[in-house]
Amino acid sequence: MKVAGDVGTVPDDVRNVFSTLISITLRYRDRLKDDLEIVLSVEDVHVALGWLLESIRTKKLPKTDNALRLDLLKLWLDELKPHL
Repeated sequence: MKVAGDVGTVPDDVRNVFSTLISITLRYRDRLKDDLEIVLSVEDVHVALGWLLESIRTKKLPKTDNALRLDLLKLWLDELKPHL
């Protein structure tokens, strides 16, 4: 999925998905930091984004012991479910 380039040509539905993912990620990051003093890294988000596309395609969650990344993925999937 390529969305880089002229922002004016990005469809509204794609923009809405990105906006949703960003909002969820920032809320999750803040909750982790405030409640548990855990830092959500760029790598955590990057890995979870890779899982997101695969999970949408396969309808399966990845096998991982990284609860932080898996929880983020589940938050995204729950929010995006009505649009999939």
